[in-house]
Amino acid sequence: MQLEQQPLTRLNAKTTDYNAKLTAYGSIKSALSSLQTAAATLADTTVFNGKSVAVSDATVVTASASSLAAAGSYTLSVTQLAKFHTLRSTTDYATTADTFNTGTLSITIGGGSAVNVTIDSSNNTLSGIRQAINDANAGVTATILNDGTTNRLVLTSNTSGSVGAITVTATDSGGGGTNPLSGLDSASLLQTQPADNALFNINGIDISRSSNTVTDAIEGLTFRLTKGTLAAPGTSTLTITPNTDAITSAINTFVQGYNNAVNLLKTNSSFNVTTKTAAILNGDSTVRSLQAQLSDLVHTSVTGIAGGISTLSDIGITVQKDGTLATDGTKLAAALADPTKDVTSLFTQTTPGNEGIAVRFSTAVRNSIAFDGVIAARTDGITASIKGINNSIDALNLRLAKLEARYRAQFTALDVMMANMQKTSQYLTQQFAKSSSN
Repeated sequence: MQLEQQPLTRLNAKTTDYNAKLTAYGSIKSALSSLQTAAATLADTTVFNGKSVAVSDATVVTASASSLAAAGSYTLSVTQLAKFHTLRSTTDYATTADTFNTGTLSITIGGGSAVNVTIDSSNNTLSGIRQAINDANAGVTATILNDGTTNRLVLTSNTSGSVGAITVTATDSGGGGTNPLSGLDSASLLQTQPADNALFNINGIDISRSSNTVTDAIEGLTFRLTKGTLAAPGTSTLTITPNTDAITSAINTFVQGYNNAVNLLKTNSSFNVTTKTAAILNGDSTVRSLQAQLSDLVHTSVTGIAGGISTLSDIGITVQKDGTLATDGTKLAAALADPTKDVTSLFTQTTPGNEGIAVRFSTAVRNSIAFDGVIAARTDGITASIKGINNSIDALNLRLAKLEARYRAQFTALDVMMANMQKTSQYLTQQFAKSSSN
């Protein structure tokens, strides 16, 4: 049976070989998928349109820029920060349980509509009024502060600047308390922080905003003011430049993705002349096709690009002897800093027949790893071969089982015959012995 099972051993070896090829192609597809993602990122113009902003004094302002921001420098001077209007009660309240007459508190923020807060017997204590104001969502936050000797009701606007100014009108409509409700209207409250707007100057132009976070002074620039008074203005310079760090990172990711794919294809298709050992995909036509495709793509040229650039080597990315890419950081940085060199179009141009390098890579590699691409076609073929081998193994196992049963039946018959012959031999031997003795 060991001899009969030799075809089965060969079939199992083929299955192991095919499964190893599927594993290798899975790794290759994963590497190409990462390359395609990197290329698609690099093909997006937003990567090249990104801006970064530097501030000379981060204690005065912090800032961020979108792709809409124009490169340039801006001088900022802050003379006043926006503040949240704050009022406090002036009457001394011994405890938070001090009571008030019933009535209504009408609260207005800026020029908005008034919110009426009803004060009745269920909430006419100092703490009850605080809770009633907060529950009314009147645009203010009410708190109670104890200064060590007395309790104060403090109202702070939820909106900064002059548009957040608080106005409180109190109407007593009944008794029931030891304190008049009118003690909490604007006329009786003390302002502890004014409803100031932010006042600042950009390149000689005076600007006022109700918030310290400004999004509409310079297109594409968002900044937050953090320091500055009239007596001691906060000054800082904001410099907007292209975000070359993001571009460089995207390019480096693309180069690394390319190198990973090239190395993986080479490793899985190599032949070791010393050990005379071939890798699992050695001689595979699909691997050769993918290698040729990547080589063609990396040597591609884009015509009509400003600045005299048309290939990756023009910006410091060159092909090495082993087929991988190497980046000259100095040359790349110089190309990105040169406004005459249209590096953006080199990667992102979408002109039919003259697409940018990243666009070509993204499209070609995406097609290769698609469900109907060359890798899928190859792995589908391998899977079909494994299925065919498995069917052959099943048929062979069935034949071997029948063959073994036949062999065992033949052996059993032979064994019975031999046993009978042995008995006959023993009988004859005994008879001959008796005849000899007579």
